[in-house]
Formats: sequence, structure tokens, C-alpha cells
Amino acid sequence: MISENTKNFLREVEKFLGESLNRKNDLQIIFELSVQFKLEKNFEELAFNGKYLNGLMKILKSGTSLPEVESLEHVKEDLAIKMETLISQIRGIVSNSDEATVSRFEKNYLELNKQNLLNLNLLIEDLDRVKKYLNFKKRTN
Repeated sequence: MISENTKNFLREVEKFLGESLNRKNDLQIIFELSVQFKLEKNFEELAFNGKYLNGLMKILKSGTSLPEVESLEHVKEDLAIKMETLISQIRGIVSNSDEATVSRFEKNYLELNKQNLLNLNLLIEDLDRVKKYLNFKKRTN
């Protein structure tokens, strides 16, 4: 069951963004578990890594058109390492849930196949957005 606090938090994120999150339901589960098991710091780190990964993916899409990017190989290596970290972080948070939820996250995000990479990219975009919101909240408080 998702708490009103979690629902409100993600509504605030969407209001701040002016658009809907891609994977809101799954993000609610991750956030809820983070709060429930006192893993808020882990959630913040997950959001940071989502933002970082989203930036790396944008660099790869832009390719060599960015003069400040000296080596795409270095970006690809960093992307692979950070992706493994993010997957591990999601597993660490979701492992606190029931078996059905763990299985669903494994099947939809964490098993390596093309569809899961697309799902994971959408979740990474959402984590990037959450991090932007968290940064905004820190600056305004």
C-alpha cells in the first residue's frame, strides 16, 4: 500500500516539472520502501545516479558533436559502471519488499534485455527529475 506522503511527494515532483513521470507507480514503490525501511539516503543516491546516468546517455546520443567530449569510450565505460551501480541500488531497496514485487522489478527492469533497458531508461529519466526536484527543495529551504 502506497502512503499519502509518497503520493504527495511524487505529485509535488510532477507539479514542479509540469509533466507526468514515466514510471510513477514503480517510483512510488521504490520511494515508499525507502521511507519504510529508513533508506532515504539510498533513495537520494539512487536519484543522483539516475541524474548522472541520464546525463551520460545524452552525451552518447550527441556523440562527437560535443567538443568537450574527448573520448566516447570513456563515457561508455562510465555508463556501464554507473548502470551496474544503479541496478544494484534498485535491488537493494526493492529486496525489502514482498516476493511478487521483487520478481516484478527483476522482470521489468533488472534482467538484461532490450525491453528492460527501455523501461530502465524511463525510470532513469524519472530519477533525474526527482533529483532536480530534491535539489530545488534543498536550495529553497
